[in-house]
Amino acid sequence: MWKTVSADLLQEVLAGEFADGFPGELELAQRYGVSRGTIRAALKPLRDAGHITAHPGRKPTVVAGRSTAYGPIYSVLASIRESGMKHASVVLEQHLVTNPEAAAKLSLPPEAELFHLSRIRLADDEPIGLDQVWLPAATAGKLLEADFRDASLYGELDRRCGVVLDGGTEQLTAVLASPAQALLLRCAEGSPLLLIERTGCHRARDLEFRRSYVLGDRVTMATAFGCKANPPRRD
Repeated sequence: MWKTVSADLLQEVLAGEFADGFPGELELAQRYGVSRGTIRAALKPLRDAGHITAHPGRKPTVVAGRSTAYGPIYSVLASIRESGMKHASVVLEQHLVTNPEAAAKLSLPPEAELFHLSRIRLADDEPIGLDQVWLPAATAGKLLEADFRDASLYGELDRRCGVVLDGGTEQLTAVLASPAQALLLRCAEGSPLLLIERTGCHRARDLEFRRSYVLGDRVTMATAFGCKANPPRRD
């Protein structure tokens, strides 16, 4: 039931139905004739995918930019849950570091302290990608307390730090798996990988630098634009 409710709400979000405000849990429970627990389960993938944001004691709100706010790599990872596959992560690193290259991407001095998260993303226990991200520690330090074995980075960034990314840039490059990457991703050395480098921003400030290596033979990416992205409504 929660999947049906979630899919219905997603279609309404993408169609711009909630421009004047997103309904609360009680209102949605009455609308669909289900429990509030079912509504919470239905809203979770919408929050995780960046379509809505919610804080304790507040109504959810629709995120500007919706499905495009976090870019294609996040859409791929969020779609694991939506497809019914089992999602998990193996956390390799989760600590504060200094990294001059990442700091430069965020327009910070080389010695700036950064929160760093590195993890392998799994679908039905099979690796699909290696994800590495850096954010300013001053903004994202509370993420040290999060359990990222299953949690969404953007969901935790919203919940713990009150930050929702609202734009950014991405660059996609075809690369070959190094020996270390091949070991982590359980693939042959030299296997095709899609490297996605992105800089995410919040209120025109660069806040996230990410490198994601996705296995080319385990993931297909698709997007829509123009009339396909915004189909005409029929009364």
